[in-house]
Amino acid sequence: MTAKKYAVLLSYLGTGYNGWQIQAHPTGADPTIQEACESTLEKMIGTRVHWAASGRTDTGVHAMGQVASFAVDWGAEFRGGKSEISAYHLMRGLNTLLPSAIRVLDLVEAPADFHPQIQAEKKQYSYYIQTGIAPSALHEPYSRFVRGRLDVAAMNESIRHLLGEHDCKPFQAAGSKPLKSTVRTIFEAEVVECPPAPPFAPPIDSLRMIRIRVVGSGFLRHMVRGIAGTLMEVGLGKRPASDMAEILRTGNRELVGKTAAAQGLWLEKVWYPNVAFGATPHPDLRA
Repeated sequence: MTAKKYAVLLSYLGTGYNGWQIQAHPTGADPTIQEACESTLEKMIGTRVHWAASGRTDTGVHAMGQVASFAVDWGAEFRGGKSEISAYHLMRGLNTLLPSAIRVLDLVEAPADFHPQIQAEKKQYSYYIQTGIAPSALHEPYSRFVRGRLDVAAMNESIRHLLGEHDCKPFQAAGSKPLKSTVRTIFEAEVVECPPAPPFAPPIDSLRMIRIRVVGSGFLRHMVRGIAGTLMEVGLGKRPASDMAEILRTGNRELVGKTAAAQGLWLEKVWYPNVAFGATPHPDLRA
């Protein structure tokens, strides 16, 4: 059997990319992450293979722990008799050829039936918010700036209403395709102030970085950004913390805050029962 499935752990900056998924777009439009990955691998092995991902991150959304997969039939004649490329050298080659905004953190052989979206047990997203009198230029492309201060305690009180199983449809983007179910389970949810250490070491005390972190069984389109927008209004004192419970109770989308900007959202981790990254020592890490 010459076909092999690979799982890929990816980090990328979504700025300048039209999200993950390849889509029809006019000439001159921003490329997609999937398109960059597939075309780069094609340069290495001589044929185009499909990359599937754990989820379709939107335009401008970043990832520290996106998971994707692809399969290669090393017995095919397209390589002109060249030998199979090891997982390690696939990773090295991709990182050499990919645009600088996209990097492979690990690449491992996976079970033949592995699918990064279907088999994901849970995912972690974080939304980062700068607060103060002006944003840090270093972090502005990767976070949302809010002038002033946010009441983190009130935001934490509000986000705790999300814990457990709920119909999360009010947080779904308007016009989304119908789904079999919009019920999701939130396992962890918190709002914290990032410690004053690199890379969030502020030069003045008024500049803070706030992190909204949620771990769930899955997320609807724009769901985390809708949650973040609602929580920012709570933090600014524009609505009570109890509004989050009211949104879930009534299912009223009109109660959800303005969808937060994409650049503050990060896909940070995806868990699987049958694939582990970082378990195999790489040659680069030998003592």
